[in-house]
Amino acid sequence: MERSVNGRRVDQNIKVGSTPGGIKVIVESLPYVHTVALSVAATVGSRDERKNESGVSHFLEHMLFRGTRTRDYREINEGIEASGGYLNAYTTHEHTCFYAFTIDESLTVAEDLLSDVFLNPRMDPDLVDLERNIVKQEIGMRMNDPAAHLRTRMSESMFKGNPLSRSILGTPESLDGFDSEFLLNYHGTHYHPPHVVVCAVGNVDFSRVMEWARRFDDVGGKAAPKRRRRPNMRTGVNFFEKGSDRAYIGIGVPGYTASHKRSLAQGMLTTVLCGGTSSRLNHRIREVEGLVYSISMYPLTFQDCGALMTYCSTSMEHVPRLFDTFGQELSRFKKEGLNEGELEKARNGLKGSLLRNACRPDQNMTSHLMQYLEKGKVMSIEEQLAEINAVTAEQILKAADELLIGNKACVTICSANAMRAEMTEAAETLDF
Repeated sequence: MERSVNGRRVDQNIKVGSTPGGIKVIVESLPYVHTVALSVAATVGSRDERKNESGVSHFLEHMLFRGTRTRDYREINEGIEASGGYLNAYTTHEHTCFYAFTIDESLTVAEDLLSDVFLNPRMDPDLVDLERNIVKQEIGMRMNDPAAHLRTRMSESMFKGNPLSRSILGTPESLDGFDSEFLLNYHGTHYHPPHVVVCAVGNVDFSRVMEWARRFDDVGGKAAPKRRRRPNMRTGVNFFEKGSDRAYIGIGVPGYTASHKRSLAQGMLTTVLCGGTSSRLNHRIREVEGLVYSISMYPLTFQDCGALMTYCSTSMEHVPRLFDTFGQELSRFKKEGLNEGELEKARNGLKGSLLRNACRPDQNMTSHLMQYLEKGKVMSIEEQLAEINAVTAEQILKAADELLIGNKACVTICSANAMRAEMTEAAETLDF
């Protein structure tokens, strides 16, 4: 595997292995840097939760930093900061990741703190109550952010009846059901091999990371099997009342899975349609018609399903015109295909996004982890560039024909009731 350093092409030293307990270990050694990004992920996320467990993966993400059996949260925070690094975490629908980014000479501190946080949570009842209130504040902030609120409602509409429809944060009601015993049991059920992945990028050897990963083998027991089920994608129009003089609009259609053979063509399709200010939808809907400040479209991919999601906001009186213009542009693309230069522009857009985010160990760590969890493999930068260059115009048009189907659309509108009938009727006539 290769990468470019100071204009020279050198080996990109990525190794993948497994511990005796079945934990996958991914390491990219970068001997020319003085930092290391180190992570451990549990392959359990919000889609693995029952309704009464909604939000528990995200809540555990918070609680694991609240203290271990031997350290309180101040010792954890002061320890990593004194060593020149930081600890953080994130939760998705399909995994929960805990990571450290630190200077190489202090890697031992990061290793000890990160493994202690992941393996030995304290779950002090008083801190559970405190953190419950903090997460409720986070939920309140999200629901009062119009764009975030729209995305929550869009998932609720499109994936209705499936855990993917629920917010990663959970609800205030579900959070009220969490106590120390419940949280420890959930952690003990899911944070075990083989549903654990370790990834490191930076000035570190594969053998050292492999030795560190063995700490997670020695926890006793095996993780519970997954309960995932593929959602049935919903269609139709969904209106949610929101006190605003604006309409926040989401349009979703079923998409490809992360590992689908045309997944990359799907990404290029969204780049052509909405990948920058000069893209088709941005040009027509913003620059020519003046209907929005911004419009975005991107693939949402999971192991067993996917969606193409479009989001924008406009004045209520402009909603009918916006739906009509959106439908016209997608129909025109399906009929006429790519314009001259659009394929190369889309390729360069994806390559630019890849290369701009491939400069730091923490960025590479996240990329490697996501690749493995979504596709079951880790690709070098050169391999990814080759894949992008191999996408053809025919593959993009095939993706458009298979995915851009008006009667499979799920539309969500968040707005005041004043023009509800007109906006709903316009959404129902959307066609492409």
